[in-house]
Amino acid sequence: MKFGKYIQSQQVEWAGPQYLNYKGLKKIINSLHKNPPTTSSGATSATSIADPSSHHLVGHNEDNKQYTELQALKTAFFFKLERELEKVNTFYLQKEADLKVRLMSLLEKRKSLQNRQQRATHASLITLREGFLQFRHDLTKLQNYVEVNATGFRKILKKWDKRSKSSTKELYLSRQIEIQPCFNNDVLAELTDQGTANLAEIEHLLSEDDPESSSSAAATFGSSSASAGEAAATFINESALTNALKQKNASAVQTLVSLMLRNRPDPSAAGIASPNREEREFLCKSFLRFCADTSVECLEILLASGEVDCNYTDDISGRMCLHELAIADRLDMIQPCIERNANVEATDVYGRTPLHYASTRGSSQCAVVFLQAGAQVNALDNDGCTPLVYSITGGHTECVRTLIEHGAVVESHSPTAPIPLCLACEHGHKDIVMILLSRGAQLSQNAEGLFPLHLTSREGHAAVSKLLIAHGADVNAADGFNGWQPIFYAASEGHLECVEVLLAAGCETALVDEFEWSPVTYALYRGHIEIADLLRERSVRNINAAPTAAHEEMVSAASGLASSGIKPMAPSGLFFEQSVEDQMDTDAGNMDLDELPDLSLPPPIIPFRIYGHAFLDQRFYVYVSFKASQLTGTSSTRPVTLLGSQQTSSLKLVVSSKPEVGVPYSVILPLQDDSEVYSFLVDNLDTFSLQLDVYPTFGTKPIGRGAVLASQIAMTMRKSWSGGGDVEQVICPLFDSHLRVVGEVQFGFGVVKPFQHSSLQIGGKVETYWKSTKVVGGGTKAEGLHSFVTASSLAEEYIQVVVQLTRDGVPVIYTDWFLNYHGLPVSLANLTLAQAREVFETQRAAAASQQQQQQQQQQQQPPSPLVSMGGTLVSPSGAGNAPRLPSPHPLPGLLATGAPTPDLAKNVAESFLSLQELLLALPSSVGVSIVIKYPTAAENAAFRLTNLLDVNTTVDAVLKTVYDQASNRSIIFMSFNPAVCTAVNWKQPNYGVFFGTRGGFDQQGLERHEEGAVQRQEVERDSRCASIKGAIRFAKASNLLGVVCEAAPLVQAPILIKTIKESGLLLATCGDANNLPENVRVQDMHGVDAVIVNGVFRYNVT
Repeated sequence: MKFGKYIQSQQVEWAGPQYLNYKGLKKIINSLHKNPPTTSSGATSATSIADPSSHHLVGHNEDNKQYTELQALKTAFFFKLERELEKVNTFYLQKEADLKVRLMSLLEKRKSLQNRQQRATHASLITLREGFLQFRHDLTKLQNYVEVNATGFRKILKKWDKRSKSSTKELYLSRQIEIQPCFNNDVLAELTDQGTANLAEIEHLLSEDDPESSSSAAATFGSSSASAGEAAATFINESALTNALKQKNASAVQTLVSLMLRNRPDPSAAGIASPNREEREFLCKSFLRFCADTSVECLEILLASGEVDCNYTDDISGRMCLHELAIADRLDMIQPCIERNANVEATDVYGRTPLHYASTRGSSQCAVVFLQAGAQVNALDNDGCTPLVYSITGGHTECVRTLIEHGAVVESHSPTAPIPLCLACEHGHKDIVMILLSRGAQLSQNAEGLFPLHLTSREGHAAVSKLLIAHGADVNAADGFNGWQPIFYAASEGHLECVEVLLAAGCETALVDEFEWSPVTYALYRGHIEIADLLRERSVRNINAAPTAAHEEMVSAASGLASSGIKPMAPSGLFFEQSVEDQMDTDAGNMDLDELPDLSLPPPIIPFRIYGHAFLDQRFYVYVSFKASQLTGTSSTRPVTLLGSQQTSSLKLVVSSKPEVGVPYSVILPLQDDSEVYSFLVDNLDTFSLQLDVYPTFGTKPIGRGAVLASQIAMTMRKSWSGGGDVEQVICPLFDSHLRVVGEVQFGFGVVKPFQHSSLQIGGKVETYWKSTKVVGGGTKAEGLHSFVTASSLAEEYIQVVVQLTRDGVPVIYTDWFLNYHGLPVSLANLTLAQAREVFETQRAAAASQQQQQQQQQQQQPPSPLVSMGGTLVSPSGAGNAPRLPSPHPLPGLLATGAPTPDLAKNVAESFLSLQELLLALPSSVGVSIVIKYPTAAENAAFRLTNLLDVNTTVDAVLKTVYDQASNRSIIFMSFNPAVCTAVNWKQPNYGVFFGTRGGFDQQGLERHEEGAVQRQEVERDSRCASIKGAIRFAKASNLLGVVCEAAPLVQAPILIKTIKESGLLLATCGDANNLPENVRVQDMHGVDAVIVNGVFRYNVT
């Protein structure tokens, strides 16, 4: 997302107009397009423009009019920038002062609790904790406000420098921006640390055993010397009353209240300072504390005493009894309190009335009582939210109906406030949407520029989408940020039902956004193949020529909605300013001007990987991931879960190692991108441990700390089916400074062990793949510059072989997971090499016999049309298909005949050879593409493979075989398993590695000859394996040579080829689509580097 849209989306009710006016400043900058500043020599001016009095920005030959216009724009820009800086700073200082006063009040309250003679009650500590939590929440909002504005000032100054061809950013930042109080993080960090430290101490006190016992009083707050007898008696009575209320003992409460009232001293007596005031305050506090928990009888006794003030307010939370009763849904006590003049419009420190809490709870009956007593139905809290907003967010249909019947406004009260209809659509509350529409709610854009139909399409609420369309929502309306129609959101997010609803309503499909991407392109890019096929089918049928029958039925449904009061309305027109920034979708590229490097003195182009890639040598590679799809088997997919009240909206997770092997990683939570990997290069795995610290985002005192020791890492690797080579899940507890468990951290880790071999060195027997001058790739194409590779050992053709390990660790060439032994599938991992060959011979004999029978039957039948076409028919796996007949020709004999490469590849694939046998038999001039077959977690769960050797052992065995036959042979590696690609790339520097992705297509399209395998439906959750987008990000982050993708989506959307090439990766394609020459020509025309056809990996060398 471009920053202009991001800062606009951040402008909530709390500080909406106080943010930097980025859009207004950018309008001034855009004026420079009309008359760009130049000098007579064409060079750019680099003098400061922060000072409006400077008049020497251009050369002597500069046109005077253009110079005057530039000076006027410069003056206008910096004048407005300074006013914006003043506005931001003033707002910050006001909020900072409020927070300091709030913190001082909380600290004073805590001090008074510690110093009072009787100990603090458990309820007082809970209230105090809530006060500190609210303080931290408000502090986090202010910190985010500062961070967003600081980024805005940096970006707008950089944009000014680029457009005006000047160099003022760094100077202005250092002398005008960074010296302002609002950008001094020390104050906010200090406030954060104080809040965190006090919260930890209060949590520790609350966790003590029996907080109500008198024996813990002195230990908790350190009582002073013995009190007088009357005070002691009073304390005993108060403690007894507290216990009676807690136990709901009405008779004891009645006795104690009567005793306190009867024994209280005469306030008119000399020398007595109204001791009944303390008793009255105690009764008020007791009522406020227990009104949500104790029985009605006990509470009525307290009210009947006449000493309880129903408007008594807690001095920390600002709540009175009606707030607590609404939170607890105590309808039985709300009316008695109101009858005793309780204020139904009282607000707490959050600015919320009792009606806010009743709406949050979803208690329509409590809401009715409050409304009948005069509560304001449209009251706003400090966040600018009405009771209706909270009720909609919680999905409380009856409460929403009650509030609207009593006059709740169904529209937003300000441009930055939440829109009720948009909230209901985003959360998928169909009944609430129907209620809002029946009350005349408009289909308006929210602060993000999205209409309700955009929200339902993005979130996957198909039923709500139907309802909106029936009400007149425009299925082709573009949003206000990036110009997307609803079909874009539904297709890119993979919501098939929403796509079907939109298509049935007659939405357009021949659409492209500002990056020339269509909905089909996004669907293919993210692996939603079924959606892409549906969109493509509808495009061919040209459904937009007339509304479909389904659309007519949907519109006619409006008559059925009329009974509920919903009336269809025509969609309103949309107007968009051309100067509003369009949203940057990272799928299509990152062409934001702010991210472009300075254009002065560009560095010379250096060929990609001219020095090869890094490898482990003697070290271990440990990587940590917080990817949600890998956090399985737990109740939460969030990496950090804090217990109880510790949960906060903004955290920072610091991942470090002991001993330190690099700079610690700071991970901002919640994660914006869970695909990031945090790696460590370790000399000794036996002494390596991970330390994880959770901080407030801007604080320096940790909330909790966890550690994963070397022994735990080793144990997890031993118990793992992949030996820790693939990502293994770990759950680590978090402890605070009092050794109290405050939460947990979930993450995955993997370990790549070093590979040892005498030939493993740069400059040794095995040449690296980057030394020659042969250029592989798209030559003259612009996008090819990003994947420009010089490679010595990259031949033009490679025989592609699929390699996996037997039980005794021998790499063999076999494409299937299973061998067929008399109809029983047996996985190769359960057989030794000798056993596998015996089973293979049995399979060959059975296949030969079956083929002979089929030939005899075919002689009595007319020839098949497929055979007469002369095409190669590859039978898919499954029951009823004839098994593949293994090649009877020995490999040396085939080589002697000089068979062409495709025939050689076919016979190699149909033979059962070890990798060593193949490399010994093939001449060194024949390149080999080695596909290491190892199951992903989804495949392992689907096929239930057993006795698998771990990833490191598997890769080491393959590499040892390759390096044992060290020669000048061209070899590349490939795998559809991300962990295998990571291991191969880190273990050696000599051979390039490709990552293969199914891209959402069936496995049959990628791996050939899966006959005899146990076919199971599998759901691949890993985006790296299931989408082109995930594959690109993984391959680029892992420093791989390239990716291998299914050819079909690239042929259907050739713009994806450009996207992959611009990422700096080589691109190869595979699959049945490559069997058609026209598809190969399309790929070659758009810059595909290699295609895989008939078992041959062929580069397009130019």
